[in-house]
Amino acid sequence: MERTTARRLRGFVLDGAEPVYVLEMPRSSASAASGLSAAERAVAELAVAGLSNAAIGARRGTSARTIAAQLASIYRKLGVSSRAELVVTIARGAAE
Repeated sequence: MERTTARRLRGFVLDGAEPVYVLEMPRSSASAASGLSAAERAVAELAVAGLSNAAIGARRGTSARTIAAQLASIYRKLGVSSRAELVVTIARGAAE
């Protein structure tokens, strides 16, 4: 039996620039991101969308160093070592 996962498209407008659209990560246990906290999932979504640590921090009301620490935790939990690998891992998880 094929398992389907609901996905939502969320839009962000950053400082009057073009909107950035993010495919929200699935919350199912089959997701690659299922071991992440809600805050880590939110940071991962924004990182996958291409935002810098500073931009993510400004959006979330935290420092770029906090975001860097959260990304380090995300990378460790998902077994990746870069944003590029994070994008691929999240895309694979969303496809399941």
